Amino acid sequence: MQETLAHNPGITGHLVDLFRARFDPEGSGERAAPMQGIRVAIEAGLEAVSNLDEDRILRRFLNVICSTLRTNYYQPAKEGGPKPYLSFKLDSRKLDDLPLPRMNVEVFVYSPRMEGIHLRGGKVARGGIRWSDRREDFRSEVLGLV
Repeated sequence: MQETLAHNPGITGHLVDLFRARFDPEGSGERAAPMQGIRVAIEAGLEAVSNLDEDRILRRFLNVICSTLRTNYYQPAKEGGPKPYLSFKLDSRKLDDLPLPRMNVEVFVYSPRMEGIHLRGGKVARGGIRWSDRREDFRSEVLGLV
């Protein structure tokens, strides 16, 4: 994925611009028009990508950004500076090729120390915390418990 982003700097820059347009609190109040323009630029750039794997990866990044409902990326830590973890609230129903069943919402948390996911099938979530050593498919493990 890193190589794909580095190999397509124009599209990568537009993906970053789209993320900023959607979530940066310093952005202007009207977000729809700038986001539409950025999406048009991304789609135009994707037409020129000849490698199918790169096309699929870049489209997946676009899909994840467009399926993200909220993030803590722009929230500073209490001491100032960035928080030591990232969280993304995703509309699971909008994520392409996500294994079934699809929950209403998933919150993905990443830090250098751990990764986690919180799955919600409705407005009220019950459950707890489970430790998993299955790094590659902990989502599947959690889905099995839902």
